[in-house]
Amino acid sequence: MVQIKQASQQRAVQRRHLEAIVAIDDGKSVHGAARALGLAQPAVSRLLSEAEKALGERVFERSSRGSHPTAWGERVLAQARAVLRSLERLDLSAGLDRGPVSLGCIARAMHTLMPNLLERVARDGEASGPVRLQLIEESSTFLWDAVSRGTLDFAILRGRSDTAGDDELLTERLYDERTVIICAPDAGPQGKSVLSRAELMRQRWVLPDARTSSREAFDRYCSDGRLGPIHPVIETRSFETGLALAARTGFLSIAPESIARRHEALGLVRVLRTRVPLPTSPTVLVFKRWAVEDPVLAGLRTQIHAAAAAARHALRGR
Repeated sequence: MVQIKQASQQRAVQRRHLEAIVAIDDGKSVHGAARALGLAQPAVSRLLSEAEKALGERVFERSSRGSHPTAWGERVLAQARAVLRSLERLDLSAGLDRGPVSLGCIARAMHTLMPNLLERVARDGEASGPVRLQLIEESSTFLWDAVSRGTLDFAILRGRSDTAGDDELLTERLYDERTVIICAPDAGPQGKSVLSRAELMRQRWVLPDARTSSREAFDRYCSDGRLGPIHPVIETRSFETGLALAARTGFLSIAPESIARRHEALGLVRVLRTRVPLPTSPTVLVFKRWAVEDPVLAGLRTQIHAAAAAARHALRGR
């Protein structure tokens, strides 16, 4: 956590200082921050100067191209954003509104985890006041970076091996889920109950694009079988698009098993069996260390884990 240097000899950082440095980062310049805050540019420059003096370090490097955070400033900004959201929740507490809380989620968890979580949040809100949840759906990479920058309180994403770089980030495992291969009920390889990886290579594919964690995991699966990468006929932004196209074409695609089985039960797709199953992958919760000290965030974290327990039970039953 960022430490304020020589705090006893300097003016304390105040809310207006935090608002100024966050606005500068958002607007990429003092001029942009002044416009957003409705202040004169010299006033914003003065707030920045006071903040940097109190903190004992430069938050931004200024140039003709604007203001860009220093490496140390990135850490300050992440904390500043969290503090401002906590203060906003405190401002609203008198009206029994416990928001806002910002939560990012990958698409597969929107199906597996989010319905149960939202039911729990709504039920809890009836007793103790509603949480104003700001929910976005994005890729694992985007969400990880957003939590690190402090623009999100929580993110639900696929686990990753490279977690170095931010010692303030905490990761908690929620549940594991397998990805499966799907096709239309009357399409795909016929006459075989189990397919080899080599046979899969000969099919036509619609896959998520290479930047998604689902595609990265599938490419590793192919590589582990000593096969070349599959070159899909179509690349999509999400597995939902691939699922919809596979259901009505001769293409194969991939999808989370819980969602694929649900569509299979409705007669929309067929789940293909492979000699070597695709590996399971963890879905994790990521947040900053100081989130555990905020009672509203701590409450939502508890609800996320309760929803994850329900998801684990449902996945075990498949």
